[in-house]
Amino acid sequence: MSSFLSIPHYSPFLVLLVGLLTFVGLWGLGTVLLSLFRARLPPPWDQVTAVLLGVQALSLTVQLAAMAEIASVPLLCGIWWTLIAQGVFMLLIWARSTAFKRLLPTSAPCGPASLLIAVIAAAISINALVALAPSTKIDELYYHMLVPSRIVSDGMLRFYREPWLGAMWPQMVYQISAAPTHALGFPDATNVVSWALSMTLLWFAWQIIRAHVNTLTWTAFCVACLCVGIYPVVWHVTGSAYAMGDLAMAAAVVAFCLRERLLVAVRPLTFSLMLSIFVLSAATSKLSLVPVSGVLLCAGLWPFLKSGPPWTRLQVVLAAAAPWIIFYCPIVLWTWTHAGSPFGPILKGLNNFQVERNMGELPLFMARNIALGYSPLIWLGAIGTIFAPGLEKPRRIFLGCLVALQCVLISWLLPYDARYFTLHYGLFIVFAFFGPPAIPQHLYSARKALLAACVFLLPWFAIQLYYARQFFLVSTGLEKDSFYERNVAFYSDYVELDRLLSKDTVLLFFAPGFRMSAVYAPRRIFLDPADLPPGKSVALITLQDTVAGDALNKFKIGEEIYRDPQAVIGAYRTPGRAPLIGPLNVVKLIKTE
Repeated sequence: MSSFLSIPHYSPFLVLLVGLLTFVGLWGLGTVLLSLFRARLPPPWDQVTAVLLGVQALSLTVQLAAMAEIASVPLLCGIWWTLIAQGVFMLLIWARSTAFKRLLPTSAPCGPASLLIAVIAAAISINALVALAPSTKIDELYYHMLVPSRIVSDGMLRFYREPWLGAMWPQMVYQISAAPTHALGFPDATNVVSWALSMTLLWFAWQIIRAHVNTLTWTAFCVACLCVGIYPVVWHVTGSAYAMGDLAMAAAVVAFCLRERLLVAVRPLTFSLMLSIFVLSAATSKLSLVPVSGVLLCAGLWPFLKSGPPWTRLQVVLAAAAPWIIFYCPIVLWTWTHAGSPFGPILKGLNNFQVERNMGELPLFMARNIALGYSPLIWLGAIGTIFAPGLEKPRRIFLGCLVALQCVLISWLLPYDARYFTLHYGLFIVFAFFGPPAIPQHLYSARKALLAACVFLLPWFAIQLYYARQFFLVSTGLEKDSFYERNVAFYSDYVELDRLLSKDTVLLFFAPGFRMSAVYAPRRIFLDPADLPPGKSVALITLQDTVAGDALNKFKIGEEIYRDPQAVIGAYRTPGRAPLIGPLNVVKLIKTE
């Protein structure tokens, strides 16, 4: 698969270059589309909207090519080069404009703000080094990166029963947009795109808070809280859509709370289009955000719908519906056609979530993730927004109901993990300028600012640094093969299988409920016998010494190809956690019918 093929030419510099160019291309594509829609937005709203719109547009382009079964490697590479050309062109135009110059700092920071900005710079640099490392997080290797990798190998968008999480295509929009970088030979570049989206969230928070509070130290302190902890260094630097979802939901929440101020600078139609793009991007990052996104969109547009001429109301509805019709309906209808459900095997997925929860992800697990993953001020601010004196009471009540809705969804359907909440970043940014004005004033004192940094920032920065140090050697080019051997399960076995298997052989991994590093497999890999293509030689991979022939319908076990009684079947990024060792058996599979 694509990650295995990319190992010989892995280079941290090229991963960084391809990732940053892809991000610039996404921004440029979104900027062009906003111009076509005649949607003029003030900064930073225009940049955030453009990036998210660019992701949706690139993903739709790949989807249409894959649905038409023409998503060849040359075409996907051509899509990427076209994206980069127009992105660089738009960047050069924007860099010469007065709008860009207004975003530059007018004076150098001093006093407490300098320390806080140093923390921000160090935190985002650490995250960048982790993003440059080869992808090794099991969720990405098991299904996030497998989706674009399969598009490249198949040349089409083919429905697979397993992994069932990857079969829910409406939440794979961001992952599908990564197919061109997989075709280019740099699948890890999507990690850098995610990091850039995380940077966009920090920049957005800085611009919004600074504009409404006009206090540099408080602004820097709030942004520093957003970028420290385990969560950003784990989830914002991978091929998953968490960075996109967090950015989109944060922008949507802030736009809802600043609606009246925004309407001074933008038309209601433009605001409706912008808010719709935000909630659409959030909904396509996780299916669990679809209800919250729908409620937030309706609430944001309600003042336009309850009054005004009928034609204006219709225009608002059409502006809000257009992104969903253009970017969401095609993948939903395609999924419905091929899976029998608009969201793929969702019922089976809910059952699996329950199994995962019963296997140990208890509320205590969620509490641990909250404690280690985020600065505590994030959660204090998110809760404080519901009681913020500067925010109107009806809006605070609505935000409280939105929080309750998401908590119910997590409690009812999802594993107990704070990463499914998503609303907290937006709520915290709102708290930063609607909260009690006395709080920022305490940071005028250098002593109090240092004390606040020691309490709310530095411990989480230390945790972040401790976790990230395992990636520094490979990200700086000082090691390579040893990193793969240490962090990718089955790596040495994959290398041996690549030597033993013919080029047209496909792999079937038979170990229900086990997540494997599928994207690093040396051949096309399938996790359900029903997904196997006809007319291919099949090698069966199992985690058992022997395989029962009746366990696989319509197949029988043939001769042994490879055996490793001490294979690394599980590798972990958690510092100090030993790898999982077990038997690996590879045999030839013979079809009986």
